Amino acid sequence: MRVISLHRTSPAVLATALATLLAAAPACSRSQEQPSGGAVPTAAPSATYTTRGKVRAIGEKKDNITIAHEDIPGYMKAMSMMFEVAKPELLRDVKVGDEVSFTFSDRDGRLFVESISAAAPK
Repeated sequence: MRVISLHRTSPAVLATALATLLAAAPACSRSQEQPSGGAVPTAAPSATYTTRGKVRAIGEKKDNITIAHEDIPGYMKAMSMMFEVAKPELLRDVKVGDEVSFTFSDRDGRLFVESISAAAPK
């Protein structure tokens, strides 16, 4: 008589395999690595917004800008926050204290100023 044994994987082995797969999942979902040093991701913006605000600070390398902006309906309330800058030359004529109108994009949670100019009087 021949005995057939059914091989069963232990719960510990299954739990380890599942943990490994779950840990790797976020890396697999990214289409590319996030660049460092203020480089603009190549992913298309998920959304673009235009608003007004007052310049509070400009990064030394002109790769970021802090703006106290107005409410952005459906996106966020008025606040001061830092934005990355798509191209440093956008800040060539901008200085701290300027009232500006600007457009920024949301690229996977990273906010980039795409255009900026002196704000028209209200």
